[in-house]
Amino acid sequence: MATMTETSKISLIENESMILYAAAALAFTSQAIHLWLMPDKIVFAFLPGILFLVVSIGQGLLGVRLLFGPGTWMIRFGILFNLLIASAWVLTRLVSFPNVTGAVDPQIGVIELTAAVTAVGIVILLVHSVRQ
Repeated sequence: MATMTETSKISLIENESMILYAAAALAFTSQAIHLWLMPDKIVFAFLPGILFLVVSIGQGLLGVRLLFGPGTWMIRFGILFNLLIASAWVLTRLVSFPNVTGAVDPQIGVIELTAAVTAVGIVILLVHSVRQ
C-alpha cells in the first residue's frame, strides 16, 4: 500500500491554495465589475442596482473567506452563489423583464460577459478544489 510522502502532501496543499487564491482573485474581479456597473443599474431600475450591490458584497466576502481558509460550507456556498449569478445573467439575456430590469432590449456587453465568465470560472475552480 503506497503512502503519501511529505513532499507530495505539501505539493497537494500548495496546489489547493493556488486554486483558492485564483478563485479569490476572480471573486474580487467580479465584485469590482458589479460595483462599477451598479450606479447605472440603480439609475435605470432600483431592483437591479440593489441586486448588483448584494452580489458585489457577496463576492467580496467570498473572496476574503477563500483567502483565509474556507470551510466546506463556504466553498459550496460559493459554487451555488456563482451558479445563481451566471444563471441570472443567462436568463436575463434570453427573456426580457422590462418591469424588473428597466430594459426592453438587454445587450451583451464585454463587461457583462466578463462578469459572467468570472462567475463560471469561480464555479470551475471551486468544484476542482472540492474534488481534490
